[in-house]
Amino acid sequence: MKLYKVSILMTCVVLLTACGESGTPRERVESNLSKLVKACSNKGGDYSGAAGLVAYSGSDRSRKYKDLATAEGEDRSVLNSTCYQISKLMNGKNSYVLTQFDEEPESESTWYIQTVQFDGGRTAQLAFLDINGTMALGDID
Repeated sequence: MKLYKVSILMTCVVLLTACGESGTPRERVESNLSKLVKACSNKGGDYSGAAGLVAYSGSDRSRKYKDLATAEGEDRSVLNSTCYQISKLMNGKNSYVLTQFDEEPESESTWYIQTVQFDGGRTAQLAFLDINGTMALGDID
């Protein structure tokens, strides 16, 4: 009986872990923004580390903002464009300050908007979507 309970507990833990990131939407956005900044600071221009952190925004309408960008094919240009924008905002610096967090429900999903102040005084709003359990960057304003 004890083994049965342990098995059920382990199964629950595995299932919860497989469901995606843990934490509040704000914590998940903060975590993935940190990962994105690191991936996009690659001086060699290899932004494949951003794969799985950016929403697909290419020409395939069935995937647009519903799937994560990979490091293959057309998806690579989505990663390159996103990382270029982030690198430009970072301006060679490694720090930023998170200032405001908002949730904006839309018809198909909720956008999670993180306002970020970068070194040098630049401010941007980074909009994330929850795609298959991952907070993915979908837009930068």
